[in-house]
Amino acid sequence: MRDATTQMKTVTSQAIRESGTGGYSRPRSMSPAPTLTPALALDYLRELSADIRAVVVLGPDGALLAGPEALADAARDLLAAAGEAEEAQVSTADGAVFAARSDRHALVVVCGRFALPSLIRHDLRRVLVDLGAVPEAA
Repeated sequence: MRDATTQMKTVTSQAIRESGTGGYSRPRSMSPAPTLTPALALDYLRELSADIRAVVVLGPDGALLAGPEALADAARDLLAAAGEAEEAQVSTADGAVFAARSDRHALVVVCGRFALPSLIRHDLRRVLVDLGAVPEAA
């Protein structure tokens, strides 16, 4: 003998099937996620970590796209010293500087000494992906 809960589920699912709705869920078209801009990347990274003190976003040619002009030359020097490396980290007693780059952007962040390196590097890679995102065709 069936219990009342099982019977209710069966009756409900049969009613849905007979109504022609095709079930509970239907595929929904999603609008493409907005591409992260360099200016938004600054705010986004600062929201991800309270240890980030400053952020610089550079273009592939080294042009400053966002962040303080006073740090742009130091960011370019760090990236040049890193050679072809996609990521770099420099630690001091006061904190650390992390850099990550892709074909289209380079990010350099200055952090306090309590920043978690693996988390900062993950956040930088994630933001690089979001900066390079291309919206889907409509």
